[in-house]
Formats: sequence, structure tokens, C-alpha cells
Amino acid sequence: MTAPTRPLPERFERIAGPLPAPGAVPGAEASPYETVQPAQQGFVDRDGVKIWYAVWGDAGPWIAFAPSFQVVHSQMLKGTVPYLSRHFRVVTTDGRGNGRSDRPTDPAAYSFDHFYDDFVAVLDAVGVERSALVGISAAAMTVLRLAAEQPQRVTHVVTAGGFADSLPSDEKLAERLKMEGELLRGDWPGYLDWFMATIFSEPHSTKPYEDGVRFGWATSAEWLGACRNAWVGNDVRELARRVTCPTLVFHGDDDRRVPHAKGQEIHALVPGAKLLTVAGGGHVTAVRDAALFNRTLREFVAGPARQRTWVRAMARPRRALFITSAIGLGHVQRDLAIARELRKLQPDLAIDWFTVDPAARYLQREGERLHPITQRLANESRHFEQVAGEHDLSAFFALRTMDEIMSHNFMTFVDLMEAEHYDIVIGDEAWDVDYHYHENPELKRQPYVFLTDFVGCLPMEPGNEREAALCADRNADDIEHVARYPYLRDAAIFVGNRDDVSERTFGPGLPVIREWTDRNFCYCGYCLPFDPRTLADTERLRAQHGYRSDEKIAIAAVGGTATGEHLLQRIAAAFPRMKRELPELRLVLVTGPRLSTAAFEPQPGLDVRPYVHNLYEHLACCDLALVQGGLSTTMELVATRRPFLSFPLQRHFEQCVHVRQRLANYAADRSMDYAATLDPDRLAARALAAMHEPVRYRPVETDGAARAALRIAQVLDNREWAR
Repeated sequence: MTAPTRPLPERFERIAGPLPAPGAVPGAEASPYETVQPAQQGFVDRDGVKIWYAVWGDAGPWIAFAPSFQVVHSQMLKGTVPYLSRHFRVVTTDGRGNGRSDRPTDPAAYSFDHFYDDFVAVLDAVGVERSALVGISAAAMTVLRLAAEQPQRVTHVVTAGGFADSLPSDEKLAERLKMEGELLRGDWPGYLDWFMATIFSEPHSTKPYEDGVRFGWATSAEWLGACRNAWVGNDVRELARRVTCPTLVFHGDDDRRVPHAKGQEIHALVPGAKLLTVAGGGHVTAVRDAALFNRTLREFVAGPARQRTWVRAMARPRRALFITSAIGLGHVQRDLAIARELRKLQPDLAIDWFTVDPAARYLQREGERLHPITQRLANESRHFEQVAGEHDLSAFFALRTMDEIMSHNFMTFVDLMEAEHYDIVIGDEAWDVDYHYHENPELKRQPYVFLTDFVGCLPMEPGNEREAALCADRNADDIEHVARYPYLRDAAIFVGNRDDVSERTFGPGLPVIREWTDRNFCYCGYCLPFDPRTLADTERLRAQHGYRSDEKIAIAAVGGTATGEHLLQRIAAAFPRMKRELPELRLVLVTGPRLSTAAFEPQPGLDVRPYVHNLYEHLACCDLALVQGGLSTTMELVATRRPFLSFPLQRHFEQCVHVRQRLANYAADRSMDYAATLDPDRLAARALAAMHEPVRYRPVETDGAARAALRIAQVLDNREWAR
């Protein structure tokens, strides 16, 4: 394989970011998808060329995706396959030349017949007798051919951005094919840049573009050139006329790779075919409009027989669905406080919860009902832990790379909304639902309230133009969503006060964050999960929780994820120095539900606990708290007026910017640089000094949860129009 010799395209650096070695084969141990593992995977060997395949899901009818043009591999389907695998058995295959499949060097190893025979061999190896077939782009020719030649094994055909022939049938097309070939041979990175920008033509498609570049980087100009030559010059139009199974054609009318007329031609060729035109859509509906693709495909293929009960409107109990972010435990504690206030206003309102661990575990201990479908949700905390470094987490890029999880969890939410009725949906930082609702506003079926404690993604690395550009693009997308569909959120509540909102702009040419928030949110003040007055008797609390009156208590805690392990290790290393200065000191190290206590060496005076329910009660009576920079824990310490030091995660825009600004508003910014923990003596000295420093925090409001609940109740009551 020839390495690129030209400078990389500007968009690579600005959008795609650092790339791995060209032509790298994905690791055999790594699943293409973050949210599902294969039920079966392996290789078929055809004349010495190994073709990788996988089966996703273990029940239901079959759906098989034919491998498309090898500029991508099966990970392209990450917004589709994990969801469909809940309802079908799904087959994916990496075409020869990319992904986990072989990359033969002989040009003769690449032909449409080879691609077709590879796909059939995979179906045979898996044991698929009858399957729905999906062909995206060039793979439309594969599925049309198979449906015509082996109709007995095909139940449905779906094409998306496809075509039934690849003949250079007119001068304009011939010129374009010539241009593509010259670009591919002479400037491989330039070709990849042009190709991905062409197929992802919809606004705010930076993430699909980035993914596409990375998928293409796993092949090369030589391999892809052979694949491209093999796809060109084929014609299955006569075969398409012989297709008798139900056929659905997706095609965007702004498809800049394959004209919409090509989809119309398939529709005309296949008897009885249905055509779904995606107005304003580009080439790859399964990526850019995955919710539409998933729902339409599921309905068209019709999975296992479903049972449903329809309850007459006046016989329905009043129900709310509360979606709470599972990243940490702060969201769920404040949400439960809001829910309890809401029940006071609406006593007959039943509340179901939609979340995963560790939030789910907390709710269960509090006697709340988790909807059973939440067992299908992917875990956000696990994703954040996987992308974190040593006390270092770029919150923006963690959110950006969570697109598969967001798609998967939103589709689970859609399944629930289709199956059951709710009078209101409340989402606390439910970014998945909020984003996809704005992209698919027709799916909203009930009042919807959105809550958040920060507005605006902010770049954290000075001079990092890529981070700044991508943050601005995400913010612009959100701003345009709200401007176009202001009625989608029946209420938007900022959990805090106006001064807590940043006065920075969302990005170049974009509004000031605080001014935009004024227009689009209401403020409820901070929502505490307790009344500080009930925790004012520290001696009673200490006795209740087993702390002696003659000992000093320091508590180190890092929330509900494992990203704080390094900080806890540093605090444990500093503890012997602290105890030498203060022999009566006892350190309670709370590892949280996702960290093992075994990682910490025992030492005198050190109490390591895996999880402490309602930790705020313990923090309220401690002499010092050493915590991460999360909003909930620090605000609880401010409310109970306890000495503390916080150590915000590096590059975490929420902790480093939004939270610190809020703490400063309460005269309580006690933030420390993590680098200060490298020296145990320095950390010990600073911690002991903090323990004895006077506390002069401003009071934290205690009615935030009640104010938020009142606003939600007003949405339920729907009487604001009456005067």
C-alpha cells in the first residue's frame, strides 16, 4: 500500500482530527459497535480471501445488509444495527478491501461477481434461509440481483441511495467517473475528503464526515481503486424487473452522489415497489437520518408479532416519564427532588423512570419504578469512562463520540412511546431525546419538558481550532433546532439562576449564551435534594452515621463514574502525611458504584467504601470534603457550609467553566488544579489548611425543586393560554 505523499486536506485536520495508520485493520477483539456484541461472527474463505461477517441479535426474522462500496465498512451502520438487533437477526459483512476482511492485491480479486458471491457465501455460512435484504448505494445492485436469481430466500428488498446500473451512459457521467479516477489515483486523501463531503451534504454533518474519513482510511487508493473499477460497468435492470418480493426504495432528493432519478428508476423497474423520497436528504439515510431509516425498515419488514393494548382515553391513568442522565448521581438526586414536589401538586400522577446505572440503582433504593424497557439502554457512564484519561476528560468529545449510544437509546425511547401512553415526558439533560426529537419532530406525542444545568459546549484547549470549530457547529445545530421548532419543548428549565449562565458566545457569529438562554429558558434556581435545615444538627448526623465526636472526618468522593480513580489514589497517598499532622483524622474514601475498593491499599484511619447512599448526609457533617468538580456535590457542600476542595477534570468544559462560574457566584470556588496532587506533601498541607479556613459561602436557595415542579405542573395543566 502506498502512503499518502500530498498534504492532508484542510478538512481532515479541522473535522476528522488525528488518524491512525493508513490501512489499519480493526482489532479482532473490538466490536464495530459500542452498544451491542455479536451473537455470532466469523469469516468465510473464498479462494483464499477471507470475508468477515457478524450476526447481531438472536431472535426474529433475518435482515442482511449487503456490503457496499468499500470506502466504508460495517461500522457505518452503528446508528442502525444495534437497534434493529433488538427486533431482528441482522447480518453485516465487510466487503473485501476494507474493515476486517482481506485486502487482496490482485486486481482480478475484485469484481461485481466476487462481491455478490461473497455476500451469498456469508448467508450460506450463517444458515439464512429467508431474509430481508438491504442494499445501500452500490449494494442495491447486489440485493436486486439476489432477489431475482434466488427469490425463494428473499422476503423483502430495501435499497437506499441505490442504482440498478453503473454504466457510463452519458457524457456528463463519464466525465465525472474520469475525474474521480484521476483524483483517487493522484490524491487519495483528497479523494476521501471529496467523497465524504459529497455523500454527507446535509448541514451539521461533521460527525458523519469524520467517521467516513476514518472508515475510508482503513483501505487505500490501490484497494479502493480496484473496488471502484469492479463496481463500474454493471447493469441489473433486467433482473430488477424480475423481483417479486415487497421492495422499498429510500432516496434523498439532494443526493449528490447518486441522483434521485436513479432511485426513481428502481421504483419503476421493480413491480409494486414503494418509494420514500427524503426531501433535503443526502446519500446515506441510514447514517444521517437513522431514526427515520430504523422505524421505516422495522415497519416494512415487520418483525415478530407484537401485542398491544389500547386504553380508552378517559380510562388512562395519568403518567409521566422522567428521563434522567446517568452520568454521575447528581442529576437523579435533583430529579427525584423535583418528582416529589411534582407529586405534591399532582397527587394522582404516576412517574416511571428512564435511566441506567448508577442512577437506576439509586432510584430503586428510593422505592421508585424503573420502566422495564430501560434494561435495553446503553450505558453513558461506561462511555465516558472509556474516553477519559488520567483525571482528564474532554466532555465535548465524549458527547460527540456518544452518537451511537444516543441513537440507540432514542430508538428505545421511541419504542416505549409507541407502546405506551404518557401525559408528559421530562428529560434532565436527555440530549439523545432532545436532539432526535428536533430532527424528527413528528415523533413527539405528548408534552415535553427539558432541563439542564449548563448551556453551550465550550472549547477547552487554546489554539485547538478543530475543537473550537466543532463546538461551534454543535451549538449552531442546537440553536437552529430551537429556532425552527420552538414549540417542541413545552418548557425548558435552567437548573440555576441567570448569573450562572456564561456570558461567552456559542462561537464565532453565534449569540451570547446568556442572552440566548434568557429567551429560551426559564430559571428555577438550584435544585437541592434536601433541605439544609434538616442537616444542620451535625452531631446528630455524625452519631447516626457512625462517626465519633472525638475524630476529624475527611471524605473523598468522585461521583458515580470511575473517572475519579486517579484522584482518589492521590488523596490516599497524601493521607499518611495528613494523619501525622492530625492524628485524630479519619479519611472516608467513597469509590462509588463503578470502582473497586480492592484498588486501594489498606492503611490506619482509612475507610474505603464502595457506595454510600445519600452521601450528602455524610458530607453535611464532615470536617473536610475532597471531591471532583461536579456541580451537584460541590453545591451540596456549599448548601451545608462544609469546607471542601474540588479538583475539576481537565478539559471538562462543564466542570472547568460552567461549574466554577456558578460556585464563584456563591463565593465558593474552591477549585484546585489536579497537578497540585502530584506532590503528596503539598496536597496534604493544602487539605489541612482548607479544613480550618472560615466558610463564607452565600446561601443556596431551597425552593428550586418546587419551582421546577410548578413549571412542569403548569405544562400538564395547560392553562397558560386562558386569561
